[in-house]
Amino acid sequence: MPLYRIKVLVLLFFLSVLGLSAQHAKIDSLNSLLEKTVVKDSVRLNVLNELVYTYYSIDPNTGIKLSKEALRLGFELENHKAIATSYAYQGHNYSAIGEDSLALDSYDRAMEIREKNNNLKGVARLIYNKGLVYFNESDYARANDNNRKAYVIFEKEKDSFLMAKMLNSIGINYMYLSQYPKAIKSYLDAKRIYEDLNLTGDKQYASILSNIGLLYARLEKFDESEGYQKQALDFFKENDFQEGVANALTNLGRVYNHKGDSKKAIESYKQAYDIMEKNSNERGMASALTNTGIAFVEMGDYIEAIPYFNKTKKIYEKLKNTNNLAIVHRNLGDCYALGEDVNFKLAEKNYESSFQYAKEAGSINLQFNALDQLAILQVKMGDYKRAYTNKTKAVVLRDSFSSAEKKEEIALLEADYEYEKEKSELQSDYEKKQAVSKAEMARQHLMITGLSIGALLIVLFSTVAFQLYRKREKVMSEKKLSEFKTKVAETELKALRSQMNPHFIFNAMNSISDYMAKNDVKTANNFLIKFSKLIRAILESSEKKWISLEEDINLTELYMEIESLRLKDKFLHSFKVDDNVDVENTMVPPLILQPFIENSIWHGISQKKTMGHIDVSVKIENQFLVCTVDDDGVGRKNGTNTMGKTSMGLKITKNRLDIINQLKKENGSIHMFDKKEGFRVELKLPLELQF
Repeated sequence: MPLYRIKVLVLLFFLSVLGLSAQHAKIDSLNSLLEKTVVKDSVRLNVLNELVYTYYSIDPNTGIKLSKEALRLGFELENHKAIATSYAYQGHNYSAIGEDSLALDSYDRAMEIREKNNNLKGVARLIYNKGLVYFNESDYARANDNNRKAYVIFEKEKDSFLMAKMLNSIGINYMYLSQYPKAIKSYLDAKRIYEDLNLTGDKQYASILSNIGLLYARLEKFDESEGYQKQALDFFKENDFQEGVANALTNLGRVYNHKGDSKKAIESYKQAYDIMEKNSNERGMASALTNTGIAFVEMGDYIEAIPYFNKTKKIYEKLKNTNNLAIVHRNLGDCYALGEDVNFKLAEKNYESSFQYAKEAGSINLQFNALDQLAILQVKMGDYKRAYTNKTKAVVLRDSFSSAEKKEEIALLEADYEYEKEKSELQSDYEKKQAVSKAEMARQHLMITGLSIGALLIVLFSTVAFQLYRKREKVMSEKKLSEFKTKVAETELKALRSQMNPHFIFNAMNSISDYMAKNDVKTANNFLIKFSKLIRAILESSEKKWISLEEDINLTELYMEIESLRLKDKFLHSFKVDDNVDVENTMVPPLILQPFIENSIWHGISQKKTMGHIDVSVKIENQFLVCTVDDDGVGRKNGTNTMGKTSMGLKITKNRLDIINQLKKENGSIHMFDKKEGFRVELKLPLELQF
């Protein structure tokens, strides 16, 4: 073999093993090497492939040009392994410029060759790369199918590094599908693998940090998000990974925007755009422009924002990126609804387009945003019926991705991660101590008796076991606390849902519709105003564990007025509060009496032929707030009163009372009494004062 050929092979080896910290320096070295390898052999082919791969994050158009040369040489040499590599790297470059169909075709060609050669890892890598293409098209479910298939292969091959890479991508797809607990679990599992392998200096580890930062921003933990993004940015800068730098700058800009510093956000987006433009990364350029437009919207400069969104809309339509199209149309809707040149029809059209794109992308979060803004706009337009329908759908969507249960689940996953990390470090320290102990025992074998050796091992084992036991006890204690908090969250959510009873909502809407059909616009309008106030009040109070008694009485009375309208004023009601009760300072759980009042109305009064009465009274007895609901309906014996063990409302109220008793260490209670004519419920709550 010629001497220069040996030198080339040696240089290639060191390039592949050691790498070069700077991408541009690496390209210069490879181009210099390519000029020296004039012979069309496998050495030149390997250099070409290495250049194609390196160019995809810097200049993908040049990378595509070189990939075609590499393929021609590969076919001439009949080097099937290198041909598959050329197709794979060509796919990377096509994907970088948004030519997704060409990228998929390149990956399929490479996969066909690797399957024939039984290169399972190579096939799995290509499956993963196809998943990235689907991700760029906002087809997150299909992207995750590919990621999971690749993960199974890497798991069989026991390749922890590539398993972690798959977990990171799986987490990204779950995040865009608004499945946040699954996303954080995938990220933390990937992060743990990199840490166990001591690969925290790898750019994929920095990518995981950046993705965790993105998730924290969605959870509105902006300080934590900023910390993760800055760690990722520092790493990408040190390693001259320009695409990573641009992505981290874009993510940081979003954090600055959320924290109210839109000008700083725009500066960050400008830096990201310049990098992406230099690298001919159209997708990255569009992302920076979109976020710049969003920053102008946050600043109230809607006229300035519109050109950015119109420009990126065309790019995303070309790229078939439905997720980002949903974002663009949502913000265009804001511009036309809130800007100087108000155009409600154009705003409504954009909000509706945003919802359809979000639905196509499978993003629950973006669907909620579009419907929520559409409902607000339709109220302004006077279209209350459609506004209510869209608002109700939005609330259901919001509950499905931002409920308290999911936040508790995420917190628990984070705690599990920290525990496993500490346990791993403790185990590692223990193993090191064991190794040192064994070496010491070997050196002093003649001086230490078997009894001393045994004693030393027992002490070491006992110390480590005790530390592990304490750690476990701590985590179990935290887990029990988390489970109690989850029960609290579940009960509060069920309480809200009981207040937003679907039968009540739909019956109320039907009553409004009935009044409108009878041309009784005044009554219908009165009904709608009261109903809107009640719904808003319930949604606002749902965020609070306690509200003032005065606020709760007003809320309950509003509910009873609506039910009275539905029953054509078939009952009268009254509230009696003892003089010693400070209604402004006394706190109660929101709408705690509503299930009992609903029962009195529909299972007592509604079945009565004459006018009915419901009396609510509140007094203080021995540090308890005693609330009574008394009706003169048909009662349980004569009617279909269901305030028994099977009542969902009673069950939820009992759960709420159990939680209060546990927190207050008191014995609040619920008692029910059958009367000769009617039914009475007495609720005793531990007295809670605001001041």
